[in-house]
Parts: sequence; structure tokens; C-alpha cells
Amino acid sequence: MDRQVSDLKRIALVAVATAAAMWILLYAPTPYVVYEPGIATPVAPMVTAEQGDAEGEGTFLLTAVKLSDPNFFDVLRSAWDKDEDVMMKKEVFRGYTQQQYQDRLSVIMEGSQNNAVEAAYRYLELPFAFKVQAIVVSDISVKAEEDAGLFQAGDKLVGLAGGPRFESTADMLDKLRRVDAGSHVATIDIERDGALAQVEMDAARLGPNLTEDRLPAAFGASGLTELRSLEPGDARKRLAIKAGDIGGPSAGLVFALQSIDLLTVGDLTGGSRIAATGTITPDGKVGPIGGIKQKVVITSREGAQLFLVPEGNYKEAKAKAKQLGTAMEVVGVTNLKDALGKIKQFNASTRGVAVGNS
Repeated sequence: MDRQVSDLKRIALVAVATAAAMWILLYAPTPYVVYEPGIATPVAPMVTAEQGDAEGEGTFLLTAVKLSDPNFFDVLRSAWDKDEDVMMKKEVFRGYTQQQYQDRLSVIMEGSQNNAVEAAYRYLELPFAFKVQAIVVSDISVKAEEDAGLFQAGDKLVGLAGGPRFESTADMLDKLRRVDAGSHVATIDIERDGALAQVEMDAARLGPNLTEDRLPAAFGASGLTELRSLEPGDARKRLAIKAGDIGGPSAGLVFALQSIDLLTVGDLTGGSRIAATGTITPDGKVGPIGGIKQKVVITSREGAQLFLVPEGNYKEAKAKAKQLGTAMEVVGVTNLKDALGKIKQFNASTRGVAVGNS
């Protein structure tokens, strides 16, 4: 009888331990996130023109990674998956809540779209005018504790309390330089979550010694973004970009390429299936992005023949493509002109046609 009781206790303990282990593996929250291959989707439906060229046979693909909130079982599985990366939440979110992080990516995406359209207009030498719609805090610095709770990602900086609106970043800098740095407090009018509010900040950060490179830090931020409305001289060439729920800056290059394709006669892709990723500046410079390994995986799966990546990501992207054994060609680019030249060279090589330097 004692032995039966002992066996029952042992079975019960094993069952409880197993249930606890399964709960931890499947349901317990973890301090990790996982970067997984996400999407590689045609960008043409996202970019429209008042009067654009007809869509060609080829396709530009926008690619994005998937950021998942894993259980411990997923963490263990992902640690052995060569196509995924496990990272600490605190390293990714940097003090933001998940919603704040997503809001930040949305602001950055909006700025990226503005940059892409401007880069396309500049490359094509199309006359345009712009008006700054808002100056937005796009990223908060987490280094200075005294900044905690002042400005938040997504805040629109309206103006000094009781004064005229900031018309541009340059205009804001000029107005802030006129603030008496010896006064205790400067009050800034902001728009947050659609409502007007005021934030008091240390006036010592402002005044005549404030410089452009120190401007974001004055607000406890590491990034400010000008959201602009761009108006081409020819209204028929007005562009609009709607990316839905996709956030972040990495679609800048592909948006610019699709914009140029819309505004010029012919099929810029040459009939090819071309993926592209990279940040872009208004003057067309292409910058590095995150998640390049996962983007190589998904673009290859979706049948991309050419993948344009920032030069800073090229080595890692090329290594991943080699590991996959994909036929997709990966090339690094530094600017918009470079990207267009690489597309021309690729299409010429697939047809056996010699081309000169672009």
C-alpha cells in the first residue's frame, strides 16, 4: 500500500512538473523577440500618380521582416534556425512599449515616403515645391533620464507657446536660438495623439549656441523628421504613397524606383522581378537597414531575380544568398543613380546586350 501511494505521488509530481514545463515553454512571457522572413510584395499598388505610365511586365518588390513575440519553445526553435534571429526585447524596443515602437516606425515610414518622392523628382529634374506639414519627434534618446516623460515619438512640434508655428526645421532652429537661455523654462506647443498639449523644457538647452546637429538632443530625441507635402510643377506628376501597416525606413529605395517607373515611359524593370531595400535621402543616397538576412530569404522565395541592397548590407546579404544556393543576384548600391545603373546592367546581361556605364 505504501509503495502504491509512493508511486502515485511520483506520478503526480512528474505530471505537475511536466505541466509546468509545458506552460513555461508554450505560454510564459519571454524577454525575446524573433526576426523572421516576412513579405516580398509588389510595390506598384502602393505608389500612384495623377497620370502615370502604364504598368510593365516586370515587378518591383517591397520586402519587410516579421517581428514576432515568441514563447520559449519558439525561442529554442529559432536559435537553431539559420533564417531567424533571436534578440532581447530591450535591445529592440529600447524602452518603448510595443505600441510606441510601432508608432515610431509609422512616423519614420512617413518620412521615408517623403524622401523617396523627393529623390525621384530630383533625379528626373522635375520642378517641385514643398511645404513642411509637421516636424515630428521620430526617435527618443534613452540615455538621459532627465528627458523621461517630456517628448514622445510621434509628437508634432508646433511652436513656442503663444508664438507662430514652426514652418520648417530651419525656422524652428532660428526661433529656438532667440530663446533666453538664462530663463528657467521654455514651453513648447505640441500635438500628441491628435490633441494639442504643452511641454515645458529646460531653456538652458536653447538660445544662441544651439546648433543644427544638437537640435534633436535639445528635445531629448535622437531623431526629428520633417513631414512634407510635395507639389510638382506639373500636377499630373503628383505622387502618393500608401503602405498600409508597413513601418520603418527601409522601403525608401523601392518607393523611389517605383516612382521613377511611374513618371517615365517604358518598363524600368525590363520585365524582371526586382526586389530592393534601403533607406533613402532626398538627394538619393541609399543607407543600410536591419533584417537583411531575412529579406534575402523571403525575396528568394518569392522569385526575385535581382535584389538591390545597400552597400553596407551587401557582404551579409551575399553570404546569405550563397548559403541558400539561390539563383537570385544580389548587388550593393550607394545611391539612386547607382541602383538604376545596376538594373540596366542586369537586364542587359540577361539579354546578352552590352551597355556602357550609367
